[in-house]
Amino acid sequence: MSLNQVEAKETEIQQQDPEEDQDKSDNIPQEYNNNDEEEIEDKNKSSEATSQSCNDIDQNSNNNNQNANNNNGKKTVINTRPNGSNRNEEEGIQISDNDEFYGINKLLYKKPDQNEINEMLNRTENTPIPTAYPPEPGLKTGTEFVLLPRSPEFIATSEPFEPMYIPKQTILEESLRREIERICFADTLINRVVFDCVDQSLYTKDLEPSKYGMDVLPFYIPQSQDDITLVFESRFESGNLRRAIQICDYEYNLILKPDYYTTGHTQWYYFSVANTRKDVEYRFNIINMMKPDSLYNSGMKPLMYSEKQAKFKKHGWYRDGYDICYYQNNMKRKNAGFYYSLTFAVKFQYDNDTVYFAHCYPYTYSQLCRYLRLVENDPSKRNRVKRKTLCQTIAGNNCDFLIISDFNNGKEKKGIMLTSRVHPGESMASYVIEYVIDFLIGNSHEARILRENFIFKVIPMLNIDGVLNGNYRCNLAGVDLNRQYIDPNKKLHPTILSTKQLLKKLKDEKEVLLYCDFHGHSRKKNIFMYGCSGKDPNKREQVFPLLMRNNCNVFSFKDCSFQIQKDREGSARIAIWKEFNILNCYTLEISFCGADLGKYEYFHFNLDIYKEIAQGFCQSIIDCFEPEQLKVKKIQEEIEQMMSKNERKDGDKYQNSGDEDSDYSNEDPKDNAQSQPTIPNQNDANTNNDKQKPKKTGNQAQSVPKKKK
Repeated sequence: MSLNQVEAKETEIQQQDPEEDQDKSDNIPQEYNNNDEEEIEDKNKSSEATSQSCNDIDQNSNNNNQNANNNNGKKTVINTRPNGSNRNEEEGIQISDNDEFYGINKLLYKKPDQNEINEMLNRTENTPIPTAYPPEPGLKTGTEFVLLPRSPEFIATSEPFEPMYIPKQTILEESLRREIERICFADTLINRVVFDCVDQSLYTKDLEPSKYGMDVLPFYIPQSQDDITLVFESRFESGNLRRAIQICDYEYNLILKPDYYTTGHTQWYYFSVANTRKDVEYRFNIINMMKPDSLYNSGMKPLMYSEKQAKFKKHGWYRDGYDICYYQNNMKRKNAGFYYSLTFAVKFQYDNDTVYFAHCYPYTYSQLCRYLRLVENDPSKRNRVKRKTLCQTIAGNNCDFLIISDFNNGKEKKGIMLTSRVHPGESMASYVIEYVIDFLIGNSHEARILRENFIFKVIPMLNIDGVLNGNYRCNLAGVDLNRQYIDPNKKLHPTILSTKQLLKKLKDEKEVLLYCDFHGHSRKKNIFMYGCSGKDPNKREQVFPLLMRNNCNVFSFKDCSFQIQKDREGSARIAIWKEFNILNCYTLEISFCGADLGKYEYFHFNLDIYKEIAQGFCQSIIDCFEPEQLKVKKIQEEIEQMMSKNERKDGDKYQNSGDEDSDYSNEDPKDNAQSQPTIPNQNDANTNNDKQKPKKTGNQAQSVPKKKK
């Protein structure tokens, strides 16, 4: 099939009558297809909203498949258990007494006893890490979503520096062809639901968990060693996978949960698969993405974590996958436009392994609570940090903040306030803020200078409920908290209201020199800052970002913006700048992908780079507010030179003014531009090798950076 034929077929698919399509979902099991054609009106029914969105997509993805159940001996849709069997212990299922069962981590499904909970609460840095931890005591999701008894735990070993991949020249054509073939040859597809995080499983509903050495069962349990069906799971903290549909032996369509009380914001994914087969090509298609473009088309790979690799080789999270493409599919959204698909292939390294997939390194609320306990229980740091409760979230979870300073020197100090994780899916913000805290309470000379001269108030996680439930952007009121800073509501936005009250109290007591909110960015590379440009002719708001550029290898000043846009006035950066008159008021944006400049050019960000970002941020505070102002004066001279150059040019060329806060605007349903992969110029690249380092283009790095000791 030629590219022109593919495009013609794609046009034909997109022009189909959606009302006609609604009658073509006969091949979905009735138990999994409870469609409701009305829009969600009552935001107090979260499970209904999630099921509505999921079933709409499920129905849409199976249009043109009405003959799949009458395929004369071919694979059919399975409405109950495979082969219609009633599985019990007499079927020869091998039930192991250890914690692995077809690669399934049985520890996730076992309720912890009180001794294990006490051990977690008293954990030290030297405590061995299990593969699954009990959640934080008293944790509340605030929804009907029921978490597993435990959440997975990962070793902290950082991945090696991994290059971004080079997209194949024909990857978009191949992806569209595969999608068209799935529609044209629908009668050959399996099309059975093998995982749903909300609906009851028809495979295991009559089984007794204790016979399998578990307190809760997975959605699906393989029948025998010959059953190659993957066992999916996402019912842990921050997990997001609503439904998995097996369409071929080794290919699955995946549907993500929208943010609770919304029908959108599907971008964050975090789930696991078990019962893997070594060196077999699997393909995963996430079919309800919302944004019209993605860094997956610019060299970004999914994050993966193998429990067996962690056990045998002590390797943690790593990047993998090939034939990766992000593109507009043929499924129409109810409001307007189409959904987007992320498709990628992988080969697992072990049989019967549990492998996790994530959009970025997961960082849960329980993980934060364990970290804060370690900090406040460390005798060497008790005089440097105080932990206090800011407020409770909508679900009733404690939102804590830290006060960091030298509390005994009696010196008049200036105030600095830092916040993070207002958007749940931007988990890199939690890692960077944790490394900032580590730096501030550390033993270095720079840390002592900061504690002696400043008092820091740090809120590590603003949207706790969203993090718990696997949301990407919103809280349990179904709103973006980073648009509520002008007039936050006590019931709907309690953490935002309390943040403003804490800042007001700090400003009443002392001068506040800096406010910064930590974020992730899904369309740009590097890290950069958004600030607020006032009437200062000297552009002093640009001093701190330029110092960051000097102190951080992956900071891009050209990506910074200082515009005050009308539709962003409810964000923390602009609202706090206007209300509290703080000159240095910023958003720090960290790419989901990596850098296109500096020594890490064309390499994915990893935990080591997050730590360097945090150290560069803290060093920039010292440089910006030191009494002599030596580095600031040099920066001001540079700004004057740039301003002089721009007086001879049209516009402000050294300041990026476009696409500010694009993570919010990208989800406009009216924006239906076709996503196109970014193809670097290359003549002879082995693009099938997912471990290949990109060829040099321009000043691209030639060698893998060495880790700092």
